[in-house]
Amino acid sequence: MHHRRPHARRLIHERPSLARQRIRDHTAKAALQKTPRPRPGARHVTPDQNFEPIGVPNIYDWGSEADRIVADPLSDAFLNQWNGQARQNTSAFGKIFHPVPHDDVRTWKDYDTFYERFFHEADEEADGKTGKKTPAKYRWGHVVAEEFSSGEQGVREVKELLSTIKGTLVEMPLLFLIKEDIAKESVKFNTFTEEVYT
Repeated sequence: MHHRRPHARRLIHERPSLARQRIRDHTAKAALQKTPRPRPGARHVTPDQNFEPIGVPNIYDWGSEADRIVADPLSDAFLNQWNGQARQNTSAFGKIFHPVPHDDVRTWKDYDTFYERFFHEADEEADGKTGKKTPAKYRWGHVVAEEFSSGEQGVREVKELLSTIKGTLVEMPLLFLIKEDIAKESVKFNTFTEEVYT
């Protein structure tokens, strides 16, 4: 039994660093990593511990402010930071890109206003359907310009809002089409909508 203790201790030490690092990646609390460059005269980068396979402990900034925040994922401080950043990211993505599903879309009319009028033709182009005379206002993933001022002022507004997005967290859209019975069959469903949302 004694020969297993060092291995168990090593796993106990490594697993929290991996879990904390993944949480920090999602919340943009990860320490900035410098891209390794070869030393002068060397052809290859000299790897550090983070290049090594499982079993070699990674370099981790134990005790830093970012580490203390994620040390207890059930603490009020962590949950407030986690939920607050998810709310901010969702709001920014919603205004800039009009993604669906989104909680602002609770009816089919909301869907038409929030998404369809901007991206409808882009959907058909992606499905390989062509020949429409009126192209979509925007391609998927592009900024919805109507949400911002025109010209350089609008560009500044978009950049300012993009700078508030940290990490990859967003809120789950639990209210999407909540006022519609999307399970019932209807002629007003198009093929794409029926396939994706039912």
